[in-house]
Amino acid sequence: MGVAIFESNSPQFTFRQRWNHYLVLFTSVMCFFIAAYLRDNSLYAVTPYVNTTAGISAFYPLNWLIDTNGDYIFRVQNASRVGFKTTIQVAVQAVSSDTSTRNLVDALTLNRSQLLAGYHALSANDAYRLPDGSQATSVNYHYAAVSTDPFLDTTPVVVRGIDIISIKRGQAVIITFLADSNTYEDDYKIFQRFLNSLEF
Repeated sequence: MGVAIFESNSPQFTFRQRWNHYLVLFTSVMCFFIAAYLRDNSLYAVTPYVNTTAGISAFYPLNWLIDTNGDYIFRVQNASRVGFKTTIQVAVQAVSSDTSTRNLVDALTLNRSQLLAGYHALSANDAYRLPDGSQATSVNYHYAAVSTDPFLDTTPVVVRGIDIISIKRGQAVIITFLADSNTYEDDYKIFQRFLNSLEF
């Protein structure tokens, strides 16, 4: 009768090898946190905008394009967005002491219904609170954005928007956010950070 002898071949790690394993694990965890930090810095990086004449200052996303040449104080757009460019716009309009935010809402609705295809106001909220605690009026709406390029055969994009209107010191400040309806919820977080930084 034969006797079989089995020898254990499990490796015996030296003290240095064990510490190398711990070091690799620690380095991997640190790299993960550094990558997450750099990603957040890239996504949430902002640049300041200040207009002393209008008394407006804000922080907008760093890589967005700014335009100050329209009938608004400034407009920023996400140029990297494929299709409809997510837009944040701030406009100022002089008003009389008798003008209410409801008057401005009605005027905006009438004007946009003539200019934008399929414009439809969804809801209005007269008790909207800005981050600084002041009261404003918000209006949610949507419309169809049609490409003006005759050489592109594209389907219209459903755009969701919100206007936030506040009257202060004899002027109405109209803050507008526009985004593709498919990306509206994600992009709205950017708009909220913008609102938190906005001062007027």
